[in-house]
Amino acid sequence: MFDAQEKPLQHHGLVDTRAVDEARDAIGRIFCPHFLNVRDRNGYGFHAVHNAVEQPGYSVNFVAYGAEVEIDPGELSDFFLLQLPVHGAAHVRCGTSAVDVAAGQRGSLLSPTLASRMVWKDDCEKLIVLMRRRMVEDFFETLTHRARGPIEFDPSVDLTSPVGRSILSHTRMLVEAAEGGAALPDAYRRMLRDGLISLILNGLTGNFSSTLSQPAIDPGSAAVRKAEDFIRARAAENISMADIATAAGIPLRTLQESYRKAFGRTLSDGVQKARLESLRNALLKPTPSLNVADAVLASGFGHLGRAAAAYREVYGESPSETLRRVRGR
Repeated sequence: MFDAQEKPLQHHGLVDTRAVDEARDAIGRIFCPHFLNVRDRNGYGFHAVHNAVEQPGYSVNFVAYGAEVEIDPGELSDFFLLQLPVHGAAHVRCGTSAVDVAAGQRGSLLSPTLASRMVWKDDCEKLIVLMRRRMVEDFFETLTHRARGPIEFDPSVDLTSPVGRSILSHTRMLVEAAEGGAALPDAYRRMLRDGLISLILNGLTGNFSSTLSQPAIDPGSAAVRKAEDFIRARAAENISMADIATAAGIPLRTLQESYRKAFGRTLSDGVQKARLESLRNALLKPTPSLNVADAVLASGFGHLGRAAAAYREVYGESPSETLRRVRGR
């Protein structure tokens, strides 16, 4: 998943210690207070490393201990933890369920209202996405227009399934955005956050699954038109899927299904289409000082490389080729 010679988020180190008590206190301040026990009484090999970057409503973390450890945080209370091993294995218990996780095979998702307990093998290294409980519950309410309550997931995440592979791919984008620093706008980070929350709610099993499996009521074309008008007017701004649903006046899940029926594409594809059109128009009628990077960011994209790839796929040329062609007339 990542270059073995380069640890994820290695330039954002918060903890680097061989002292167990120091590791427990420092990592406890980042996540939550917890019990930490090194299973080897001599503590040989123990070397706690925690790299992390705080993002809007979530954080991206890399954690390793270098020795077999037992971790008991109890209930996490106010956040979910998506844990993806990048090396090694662990045994994770959440509530009454237990799962053996391993790099490239299986990860885990801990729910804040269920007590958790873990044993990490000595070679275990994990990429961890912390998602604030309120963000997930608010997104669920926007998705369904149902009052939010405790959301609890089956902790097992099959990383070989289509959903699991998508979670891995999406997490890579979260890491890239975190490592991108201030160069990337918050709009892009929020889009990634909402994309991950939507993916785990719609793709994983939990106590909410029966609600999401119920057919959505098609509200007709008026709400879809409102959504499309909002997208075209605001695509370059910091908008989320929840913002679009609010503008349309219907639950997000209902809008997603209605929009797909109307246009044959997803809501996020509709936002990207509007942003690509905005970028195209800017490049076809450039100001004297316009450059590609500024045009990409002004159109609402947060990642130059991905914007250029999407642009080429639609228009058959890169943004820079368009700009050179127009200026060469």
